Amino acid sequence: MDAKRGQVTTFVIVGIVILAIVILLYFLRGQLFLGPITTTSLADRLVPLETHIKDCLKKISDEPIKRIGLQGGYLSLGEGVYRMQQGQGISYLCFSQGGKATCSNRMLTSTFMEQQLSDAISKGLATCLNIGKFKKGFDLNIGTQKVTTAIGPSAVVVTLNLPLKLRKDDVVVQRDTFSQSFPYPLGRLYEVSQDIVDYESEFGEFEQLSYMLTHKGEYVIEKKKPYPDKLYILKTKDSSYIFQFMIQGEATS
Repeated sequence: MDAKRGQVTTFVIVGIVILAIVILLYFLRGQLFLGPITTTSLADRLVPLETHIKDCLKKISDEPIKRIGLQGGYLSLGEGVYRMQQGQGISYLCFSQGGKATCSNRMLTSTFMEQQLSDAISKGLATCLNIGKFKKGFDLNIGTQKVTTAIGPSAVVVTLNLPLKLRKDDVVVQRDTFSQSFPYPLGRLYEVSQDIVDYESEFGEFEQLSYMLTHKGEYVIEKKKPYPDKLYILKTKDSSYIFQFMIQGEATS
C-alpha cells in the first residue's frame, strides 16, 4: 500500500513539474527562440514593437491634428494674432486694414501646418515610446527619428521614420517607417478657408450661403460676428471635424 502511495505521489510531483514547465514556456515564448533562427521567426519578434510604435503614433497625433483645426491653422498662438472665443483661442487669418472693408491675408499655407504638426508629434512621441522594453534576447539598433505629416483632402497621414535593425546570430530584419492615417478633412477645409480669406482680402464681406449652394452642400459654413471681428466655422457634411478662424475687424468709436 505504501509503495502504491509513493508511486502516486511521484506521478503527482512529475505532473506538477511538467505543468510548471509548460506554463513557464508559455509566458516566455515571446522571449525565447525555439528552433533555428530564420528571417520569419525574427520578424515575428518585431510585431509587438511595431504595434507599440503605431499605437503611440496614433495616441500622440490625434490631439494636435484636432487642435490645429480649432485654432485656425496654428498650434502656437502669439500675442495679437488670435482672439479668445468661449475659452478657445482662434487665429486671425486676415488682419484689419484700418477703415477698409477688405483685410490683409496672413498667408497660412498647408506646408506650414504640416511642419507644425510634425514638430509637435515628434516631441510628443518621447512621452509615449518605450522601445527599450523590447530589447530582451536580441540586438536592436535604433536609428534617428523623423516625423512627416501629409495633409490630404480627406485624411491626414502621419509617418514616423525610425530605422530599426533587429539582429540574432547572423539573421537580420529591419523596419524603417510606421504610418497612421486620420480621417479628418483638414485639407478640404483649409482650401475653403483660403477661398473665404482670398475673397475677404480682395472684395470684403463673404457670402457663405451662395458658396454652400455652389458646392451642393458639401460644406457647412457658419459665420458669427463677435464685434468687431468675424468668426468662420467650417465643417464637411460627412465629418464632425472643425476648422475655424477669425477675420479681424476694426472697432468704431
